Amino acid sequence: MPESELKWVEHAGHRIACLSHPNPEADRLPVVWLHGLTMSVRFWEAGMFDLAIEGRSWYSISLPLHAPSVCEDGSKVCHINEDLLAALLFESLNHLIPEGRFHLVGHSLGGFAAMNLAAKFPARIASVTSVGGFMRGRAKGIEGALQFLASGDFLRKWLFYAGFWMLKRHVLLLKAATFTYARDWRSLASFPALDETLAMVFPDVKAHSIAAQRAFCRYLLEMDLFDEVGGISTPVLVVAGEKDPIIPYWHQVKCAAALPAGELLTIPNVGHLAFAEAPERFVPVLVDWLERHE
Repeated sequence: MPESELKWVEHAGHRIACLSHPNPEADRLPVVWLHGLTMSVRFWEAGMFDLAIEGRSWYSISLPLHAPSVCEDGSKVCHINEDLLAALLFESLNHLIPEGRFHLVGHSLGGFAAMNLAAKFPARIASVTSVGGFMRGRAKGIEGALQFLASGDFLRKWLFYAGFWMLKRHVLLLKAATFTYARDWRSLASFPALDETLAMVFPDVKAHSIAAQRAFCRYLLEMDLFDEVGGISTPVLVVAGEKDPIIPYWHQVKCAAALPAGELLTIPNVGHLAFAEAPERFVPVLVDWLERHE
């Protein structure tokens, strides 16, 4: 795969990192990929699914407050809400793809971000795929624990700092944390791109501001798309692991049912990383979904 080009978009006090993989021979709509909480713009780089990008340009956008993205004013924490999150990503999309429609694929917080864009800037979005995504920013499992610690002071604050500091010490600790997101651990362990993906994102994870990650965890508690879901006319594919320990399966079913043009793909016996735990189920459905909404 050709080396990606790192680009930067500046807007509203933020400098957002974007990876660009243009295809001069593309005859299909481009695909834009969004990563989840604590990850990085390089999350999709090593594990990109060739069938899903065949004949397409593809791009990856960093979430704000996630390295290498920064606040332009030099501060480590800038406030984020639903509207600003959508505006930052939409500015980045306009920079990467100045005209025409595109598909969005997001994992977890990236799924929320993609649906948030569809709620606020629907005109150019051909489709959304939300993998383990949500509409209300309250997680379970390890991310729920991070949110609980992030929303407290004194002891809980310093427990958050200590836990995230440990995550940044070594890629093997990041890998151990990743396995808490899965249900089918053996399948995740055998995912060909797992180690390469973790190696690629780890420098950015090490560079994350812990204060910014703590702030983002708190900001998420205030985000809720259920008040806008009736206006999301963009086709949305909700990919839900039946045993997701982070975003409960019932919540993802509720999201799919509430979306006017929502479809649900349930993958049995997998967790929050359905694309890596069961790629043989995920990829064909994604390819068909993209082709149906060209």
